[in-house]
Amino acid sequence: MIEDKRYPRRSVRSRWLARWLLVLLPIALGLLFFVPTQYYVTRPGSAIKLAPMIDVEGGVKDEAGSFMLTTVRMGEANLAWYLYSQFSPDAELMEKKLVVSEGETNEDFTRRELAVMENSQKTAEAVAFRIAGYEVKVENKGVWVMGLVEGLPAKKVMKIGDVIVSVDGKPTLKKEDLLSYLSQKKKGESVTIAFLREGKRQEHTLRLAQLPGSKTAGIGIRPEDKQEITIPKKVKIASEGIGGPSAGLMMTLEMYDQLNTDEDLTRGYQIAGTGTISLDGSVGRIGGINHKVVAADKAGAEIFFAPDDQAGHLSNYQEAVATAKRIGTKMQIVPVKTIEDALEYLRTQPEKHS
Repeated sequence: MIEDKRYPRRSVRSRWLARWLLVLLPIALGLLFFVPTQYYVTRPGSAIKLAPMIDVEGGVKDEAGSFMLTTVRMGEANLAWYLYSQFSPDAELMEKKLVVSEGETNEDFTRRELAVMENSQKTAEAVAFRIAGYEVKVENKGVWVMGLVEGLPAKKVMKIGDVIVSVDGKPTLKKEDLLSYLSQKKKGESVTIAFLREGKRQEHTLRLAQLPGSKTAGIGIRPEDKQEITIPKKVKIASEGIGGPSAGLMMTLEMYDQLNTDEDLTRGYQIAGTGTISLDGSVGRIGGINHKVVAADKAGAEIFFAPDDQAGHLSNYQEAVATAKRIGTKMQIVPVKTIEDALEYLRTQPEKHS
């Protein structure tokens, strides 16, 4: 055999490998970026100043510093994100079943998160106005549908965000009204549910079914109380695209600061934080606080409020402290159980001069 010196063996092998790479590389990239997994991935989002987002009628925005809400980025994890999360301390995997219920779509999840955010905003308004000395009126208006169980009757006719106002003609002002009435019924019996969807009333007759893991029958919803909160001034909140209840604490602080014209609560500091807010002013646990600490630090926050809850192995505050140590931030992590804890801390801080 005579070797053709115009095409050395190494050159032929290289061209062969190059051709295979051109074929295999798109396949590999497709597998990485388009193959789904059974996980969602969460990672640090951003810290957003609230003053530009919130306008309280007659309020004053004269803060030398800023209040900031913090967010977590979340999305379905492809194979690339799955692999990345194995090595990055700032990416975390969550099983899909912990994020969305069986049969729930991304649209359902988004609807629920936006509805919860709306409820959180209204609660924040009530708390801020109350501690500012204004009269606030709270009325129960129905049962908010915050989840639907796959395979059960409500799934076929209802959507997340609907508000149930009666069952068999009996008003359901709060979830206890609905659950108490349904507890008297048996599997196979029918009930007529009236509900509001975007202000329009609908009625449907549903046959009760056995609830998963229970001996009782029901229609298959996750109920929450829908409350109408009346405050004496208008509040505009531009929070498009932000969902969930975790901004409650920080929105309350911003609204109260605009109402409270006698002092600047920020004292010149950049203040971030997280936590749900209840009508009694208590601050509740949230998810992803480690990511929010990272986001706040990157935004230059000097103070971070963290819920000092007692649920779980570690409190949100303890998780936040651990993350702060890991990233080496100088940001002060402050535990809070109530809105008053946050206010008391701020009022004890010396004014920061630039």
